[in-house]
Amino acid sequence: MNEIRQRIREAVDARLTTYKDLSAAIGRNHAYVQQFVERGTPQELRDRDLDTIMGVIGRAAESGPRQRAQGFAPVVIPGSSLVRPERTLPLYAAARGGDGHVIVSFDPIEYVKMPTILEGVKGGYGLLITGDSMVPAYWPGDTALIHPNLPPQRDTDVVLFHTPPKSLGDEEAVIKRLVGISDREWTLEQYHPARTFKEFRADWPICHRVVGKYNSR
Repeated sequence: MNEIRQRIREAVDARLTTYKDLSAAIGRNHAYVQQFVERGTPQELRDRDLDTIMGVIGRAAESGPRQRAQGFAPVVIPGSSLVRPERTLPLYAAARGGDGHVIVSFDPIEYVKMPTILEGVKGGYGLLITGDSMVPAYWPGDTALIHPNLPPQRDTDVVLFHTPPKSLGDEEAVIKRLVGISDREWTLEQYHPARTFKEFRADWPICHRVVGKYNSR
């Protein structure tokens, strides 16, 4: 298995493919293969998944490394257009709970610079991430930027609560990827360990959308 991990890593490093494309080829979340290769996570790939991945790598090797589109020039956005210098965004801390849950304390531990995406948003806040269930999307110490007023939307990261958060109160919450919505259930995804599961909307009726993050590194 270590030899397979090495072959996948070498193919990605050579720009023959990406972890995201390999994960998509076997119907997994975008971080699955990267976790399998780099993070030493316990999940194993089935034989047919490995055959699919090796087939993708083989075809990519015949085509050669991916080339950047000609004429592409990244647009540099100044930091002042993304973050305001004023420290007006409340930052709340979370303590680890059971089963991937967290306890959020709505008593600000500090105020951080306001991202323009939350400027003027009523109730916007930052959430200091704890736990590793969403690695590598969020590492412990990262700050998720939360817009509490946007409607639920598939393929976005969300924070779910049992009850509406109250100032200076503590609330149980989960931060996950929202991959499906029905009248009765949320379909959620986490990355470490990788799994998809359902929760009743009646149990978790409050949904706040994550619209960005500040890296701790």
